[in-house]
Amino acid sequence: MSTKARIRYQAKEGDQPGWDLYTEIFEPEDVVYLEFDGVAAEVTMLGNMERRPGTMLLRLPVATAKQLGLVPPDWERE
Repeated sequence: MSTKARIRYQAKEGDQPGWDLYTEIFEPEDVVYLEFDGVAAEVTMLGNMERRPGTMLLRLPVATAKQLGLVPPDWERE
């Protein structure tokens, strides 16, 4: 059983990367996760992400996700 509560999703199509915006059901903080699949990006990684190459995972405060337009301004965690 998944612990993700999906907010928005786009499957990888051809050359275009896929992405998944979700919350973790048991996450105590007010954050969202934005995971990219197949994206070419230049980033500085801190620590060891246990993901396959080409996967990038961002953990963002909900307020920041709203500022970026990733979630609607009136969106609330369930």
